[in-house]
Amino acid sequence: MNTATLNATTTSYGHVSNKTLWMCEQFSRSARSGGIFFGDNPLSYTMPVLVLQSSVVGLVTTTLKILFTPLGQSSFVPQMLGGLALGPSILGRISAVRKYVFPPRTFYVSETIAFFGSMMFMFLIGVKIDLMSLMRTGRKTWVIALLSFAIPIILTLVAAIILRRLFLLPQENLYNSIFYISFFLSSCSFHSTASHLADLKLLNSEIGRLSVSSSMISGTISGVLATSLFSHHSLSKDVSSFRMMISFLLLVAFIVFVCRPIMMWMIRRTPEGKPVRESYIILIFLMLLLCALFSELIGEHFIIGPILLGLAVPDGPPLGSALSEKLDGLVSAVFLPLYFLFSGTRFNSFVLEATSFSVVQVLAISSFFGKVLGAMLPSLFCKMSLTDSLSLGLIMSAQGITQLLYLQSSLYLNIIDTQTYGNVVISIIWLTGATLPLVKFLYDPSKRYLAINRRRTIEHASPDVELLLMACLHNEENTPSMINILDMSNPSEQRPICFYVLHLIQLTGRATPLFIDHQSSSNKSSSLYSSHSQRMINAFRSYEQQNQGKLVVNLFTSISPYETMHDEVCMQAAERRVSLLIVPFHKRWSSNGVVTESTHSIRAFNRQLLRTAPCSVAILVERGTLNRNNPLTSVSFYSVVVVFIEGSDDRESLVYAMRMADHPNVSVTVVRLIEPRRKSRNLMMRDIDGDLIHRFKVEYCIQIKRHDYREEVARDSVEMINVLKSFDGCFDLIMVGRRHANREFSSLFNGMNEWNEYPELGVVGDMLVSSDSTYNGSVMVVQQQILGFSGGGGGCYGGGSGGGHHGGYHHPDFHPDFHHLRQERPLNIPEVPRDTRVWPMV
Repeated sequence: MNTATLNATTTSYGHVSNKTLWMCEQFSRSARSGGIFFGDNPLSYTMPVLVLQSSVVGLVTTTLKILFTPLGQSSFVPQMLGGLALGPSILGRISAVRKYVFPPRTFYVSETIAFFGSMMFMFLIGVKIDLMSLMRTGRKTWVIALLSFAIPIILTLVAAIILRRLFLLPQENLYNSIFYISFFLSSCSFHSTASHLADLKLLNSEIGRLSVSSSMISGTISGVLATSLFSHHSLSKDVSSFRMMISFLLLVAFIVFVCRPIMMWMIRRTPEGKPVRESYIILIFLMLLLCALFSELIGEHFIIGPILLGLAVPDGPPLGSALSEKLDGLVSAVFLPLYFLFSGTRFNSFVLEATSFSVVQVLAISSFFGKVLGAMLPSLFCKMSLTDSLSLGLIMSAQGITQLLYLQSSLYLNIIDTQTYGNVVISIIWLTGATLPLVKFLYDPSKRYLAINRRRTIEHASPDVELLLMACLHNEENTPSMINILDMSNPSEQRPICFYVLHLIQLTGRATPLFIDHQSSSNKSSSLYSSHSQRMINAFRSYEQQNQGKLVVNLFTSISPYETMHDEVCMQAAERRVSLLIVPFHKRWSSNGVVTESTHSIRAFNRQLLRTAPCSVAILVERGTLNRNNPLTSVSFYSVVVVFIEGSDDRESLVYAMRMADHPNVSVTVVRLIEPRRKSRNLMMRDIDGDLIHRFKVEYCIQIKRHDYREEVARDSVEMINVLKSFDGCFDLIMVGRRHANREFSSLFNGMNEWNEYPELGVVGDMLVSSDSTYNGSVMVVQQQILGFSGGGGGCYGGGSGGGHHGGYHHPDFHPDFHHLRQERPLNIPEVPRDTRVWPMV
């Protein structure tokens, strides 16, 4: 028999005592069983029970995430509820579950793994923090950070003094710990804020950037004060405190002057574009364990060393990204659920008492209002809207894993008891659970550009001012095709072009998105990320030099999550008043016919742009000669065909092609598909489509002989497909509208929806690009801006765009409801100065 000394609050369900509890259990030297065929009960051994616990808590947590995520909850609430559900308050009260799934002997192992998981999680959050961004934050961020920490502290301490005198007795544990509880509830945490924002997909929104940078400052202050409080409570001699402080400074010096230089050496030894060596990752992991051990040896919390080491790791590629990619999945899927299970086993609802419960909830509410007020006051003073200010305050008030770690440390040091722990956990869960859905309901980052009521299309742009275009590139292979499209767009001194290039990079290895302006950039802080875009920059700069006076190219790099990348792109397009946004298709065809398919996230990104872009959107499918010609080294000739049926998207593609037709090395052919029963009406009636076709024939076909116009009669989809097949081998680029007017009444599209492989390309574009298509040229699918009535614009050279009525309609693939957005105050977008900027999106 094995006699173990266990604390009742951690090993006994439903039994709480401040005394030592002696338990006798059968002891086995082996952690593994021989299996049921050898007469063993696997649930009598540690290893099978630990695997069972991990499986059960993972299943419960995942199920709760599926249920709560649509309601606007972050992952923290379902994870915490999963831990509570398996704790002594619910399933833990069932004797069979307590005996076989959660026996006391396994909690030594599961608790160790749980704390190891929390250590790894906090280390990874530290890896993703860019400390340099703190140096670049403005006065507004510092004011929000300080007030959102100071005001809740003051309100909660005042409430604690009053409640302590009125409702608590000196012999109660809460009487002595109430001021600690006030601090824990008022504390801020970057880790919690960043996790909530990532779950809500608001990291690169306006309030996301502001709350992340503010929580970095307030969270640092909270962490320093929490460490001081714990140290003061655990130490009684000044000499011990002095030694502990010296040891802590030695730990910091070791991380800064030994560990970080080693990591910088690793980065220098890693070739650009190559993965980090496994030996480097193992060495950093050993540093992590060593720092955690040293923190425990000097009396600090074991998590302090890993957090400091994580902050010392250079964020982003190659090292920060490699650590995140290798550890994120394991930590979030395996270790963290076990940590929340352990947190739930510390909670027992049957020991709660009404008075102390009420006191803690009042303190929590005081802290909540203090944080909201502290964030809202400076935001309103800086002219933020009431909705945005309230959303910022709600995000800053949400709590998470950092507060749990504070509580567990307090429980370990006997600052609080199990009853107080349970009361605070309840307050954290219900306040966070009520706050985050409100944020999702109140704040929509897309409203800033969807509410724009100005026309941003090529069709309605004035022909005598510069054309504002924006292109998104995911990798270097997109560069040749985009330069060819830019060359075909015919920049000239009479009709110049302002071309914005956004290199989009998936956010890995850092928590805060980053936006880099490469205009004559010499800022050293951008050099690491600029290297990923350098070849693109060189190519576009060379083309700009060849076309001085005709073209201005502005290059940027945006590093953000793909789930929210469309918000950043749309905001940039709105601020710069572009008329057309060009994005590459998620598939590429090489010269030998090999198809390269990008990640699913790029396709989802394109579909989001089609829904929300504040301008026209063109999806470029790169193949054929378009991605092989190089206008930097040779003169290229292009043949373009426009498939015109009817509708605003077809007009947008034709107007863009008419601009290309002015280029001496571009020939444009317009093929209009007409149904027999509508042929006479289309030819005789002077509709808006007919006016544009007539203009093309008069200005280009008659005056410039290299251009052509023809009409093809098609009775059904089969004849339309035959017309499209006739283009094979004749043209470098096919331009087509994504949507077509009266599509549901046209015989040309009967039965085509059932065979639509890529709905984002429309019916005609899908026929040209689908897997059974034989066409080997490039395709550009154009969608005219969905929103907007009239307006003007500006750009690199100045000027504006004309107005016009919106002739588009919504495609059945997308059903956005924009009516409520038109009631918003129109976005006032100032002119954007062309300067050198590198700033984190925080």
